[in-house]
Amino acid sequence: MKSKDTVLYVDDEPFSLELFKESFEEVYNVITETSTKVAFNLLKSSNVKVIISDQRMPEESGLSFLERVHKVYPDIIKIVFTAYLDHDAALHAINQGGIYSYLIKPWNNNEIKNTLERAVREYNLKDENKILFLELTQKKQELEEALAQSKENEQKFYNIFTNSNDGITIIKGDTLLEANPAFYKLMSQESDQKNIISLQNYIMSKYSYFFNKQNSFSKNSKKAIIETEIKDANNERKFIELSNNIVEYDGQKAVLSIIRDITERKILEHRILEAIIQTQEDDQCRYAQELHDGLGPILSTLKMYIEWIMDNNNTVNKEKIMEQTIHGIDEAINLLKEIANNLSPHVLQRFGLVNALKTYVDQIKSARNIEFTISSNLKNRLPDKLEINLYRILLECINNSFKHSHATKILTNFKKEEDKLIINYSDNGNGFDVEETLKDGKGMGLFNIQNRIKLLGGEFQVKSNLNIGTDIEINIGA
Repeated sequence: MKSKDTVLYVDDEPFSLELFKESFEEVYNVITETSTKVAFNLLKSSNVKVIISDQRMPEESGLSFLERVHKVYPDIIKIVFTAYLDHDAALHAINQGGIYSYLIKPWNNNEIKNTLERAVREYNLKDENKILFLELTQKKQELEEALAQSKENEQKFYNIFTNSNDGITIIKGDTLLEANPAFYKLMSQESDQKNIISLQNYIMSKYSYFFNKQNSFSKNSKKAIIETEIKDANNERKFIELSNNIVEYDGQKAVLSIIRDITERKILEHRILEAIIQTQEDDQCRYAQELHDGLGPILSTLKMYIEWIMDNNNTVNKEKIMEQTIHGIDEAINLLKEIANNLSPHVLQRFGLVNALKTYVDQIKSARNIEFTISSNLKNRLPDKLEINLYRILLECINNSFKHSHATKILTNFKKEEDKLIINYSDNGNGFDVEETLKDGKGMGLFNIQNRIKLLGGEFQVKSNLNIGTDIEINIGA
């Protein structure tokens, strides 16, 4: 049975440590510690692949601790938990402390799960690369030994030289003495030893620095690996790796170069980097959307309740409004817990989209003179992912209607037709210029709605007229 990868989590909050261990101990060998001093000593005896540290701790900040770890254990993947993201601090940490990722606290289980998977993969990839590098070093050493005995093993060397998949050249000064078929192929030239002068002239005309690098290298007589970019005879861009060594050739010192085409590797590295950056951006956007779409409307409602209470002219139902305020605060607390654990709102989870929306509407109606009408022909629950996204979308619409449009009437209709769900939403508010809003990027609301519907594979249409109102239609497979 394959042993579990070890993850060390350092935090001065025992509850956070227990929760983290409970959540991930089935997959990982989770070690938890409240003290950075003890945690640092643990690294001597534990094969830790990933270390996670809370930023705010009494004896030492997470960044200081991880920077200290990085100096001794640079290969361990390091992650910081923080209550907010300071981009300048993040850049400094990445540059100086080798920080792999920042995660916002309270955490999202799926986000941590994905980050840990990527972190362990990166650690394993580095480990594999070390082995490959050792293997490459060993092969180079074997080649050096073969070249040192080249006079006795000339035929052996010739076979290696001819059949190698990597380009091989022997250069002395500005003269190309030898080039194997693989190098001719790399340069898109005819593979004919009689054409070596033509090949040399081609290199001198296009890549004079190729000889300059070799000459510079030959003076200090040290091993060197150089990466550079070229364009072959067909004007195709290629990346090559030059591995140089001093050899004896015809009784004189020359530079033996092994030229490897690393174009595919470079392209793959670039794609991986783009994927990592995109994943991090997607995670941050998703987290921002959850806060904006979920907690934002509740806080707006609480603000409305408090403003109503503070108005001395409002005396009727004051006790009821205060109860609704307390209930709203409880709802906000619950929602924060749900966001942290990537759960849907409890009303939505228990009773479904339409009932959850009605519950939210009832809260709004008690503190605002607004008329809501919700109708539906839904007979069954929708998939969880679809329900939570539609719930967020409609909360955003409602919030925009009374916050920006000052609507007094809102109509929402759910209509299920075979494998398609049609949602019509309308209000009688002030309206807005749809084209200008989309063009200028005013506010997150409309863009959040568009992004959510696009991710769900649905269609979104919005029409709005000034002083008349707004109509929104959502078509989505269900």
